[in-house]
Amino acid sequence: MNYPWGTLHAGLQSVLDTALDAVVVMDTEGCIRGWNHVAERTFGWTEDEVRGQRLSEVIVPEQFRAGHEGGRVHYLRTGEGPVLDRRIEVRGLRRSGEEFPVELSVTCSEQFGSKLFVGFLRDISERERLLERQQRQLQESDHRVKNMLTVVAAIAQQTARDAEDLQSFQERFNGRLQSLAKAHQLLVGKSEMEVALTALVEQVLGSDVIAGRARFSGPELLLKPGQVLGLSMILHELYTNAVKYGALCGEEGSLALDWSVNDGQQVELVWSEVGPPCEPDAPSSGFGHRMIAMSVKSDLRGTVERDWRPDGLRVTLRFPLEAS
Repeated sequence: MNYPWGTLHAGLQSVLDTALDAVVVMDTEGCIRGWNHVAERTFGWTEDEVRGQRLSEVIVPEQFRAGHEGGRVHYLRTGEGPVLDRRIEVRGLRRSGEEFPVELSVTCSEQFGSKLFVGFLRDISERERLLERQQRQLQESDHRVKNMLTVVAAIAQQTARDAEDLQSFQERFNGRLQSLAKAHQLLVGKSEMEVALTALVEQVLGSDVIAGRARFSGPELLLKPGQVLGLSMILHELYTNAVKYGALCGEEGSLALDWSVNDGQQVELVWSEVGPPCEPDAPSSGFGHRMIAMSVKSDLRGTVERDWRPDGLRVTLRFPLEAS
């Protein structure tokens, strides 16, 4: 079948040139008769290269070509076209061979003297990546919330077991719960769900850093969600004990927190208290100590060492930077 391509092209040119989406025009034989600049950028072929070529062999992935051709023949025979005049999502094929998601709408027109199929195609790769990222974040958030509820239940049970009275339980439980909440707040809105170690440390030690009783130093590190929640609880317990029983309970004491990373990406974090404790005989066991040990093992996949030196407590944590 012969088409007056010059006249046809001139009539469609204004539509093709002003469209924001890729526009591809196909005749009833399945050959490309129109192709705008957006289509060139989207698929990688120039208009001269594709004009007259079978559309299914140019932009349709091989596994969908039979269905495409079958649909065209079915429409010409019956007038039924389930994909016409509505938006659908299909897979497109670039010149490089890459497949990608496309939003497609197709209309059939005879206003140029011959029946033509005009397709408007939009590359939705970025939208698909965004949806996938959001889905991953929702799944991670759901997993994290369930884990946190389990942790809260364990904290409540164990805190009640070790508490001397109701007031003691309320103080300890509220403090641990607030620590979890603050750590979770650091994760909110993070596209990659990672938190800088300095941000976490500032959250725990902030007031004493400002007062000059605490300091911290180390390279900038990004922690995974599980590491953030676990380390937050560990630092909270160490800080609470320092304020109640250790070096920070008096005016002369001080605290230093330093960390480094070796070539094997192993983090060494050292908590050093300097100053006499207010309660030298404070218990060295209890839920706080057990929780630190559990968090180091389960959340950080690491180890903990405690050294009660004459000048104050020293705690060393070692864990891999990348969560396993």
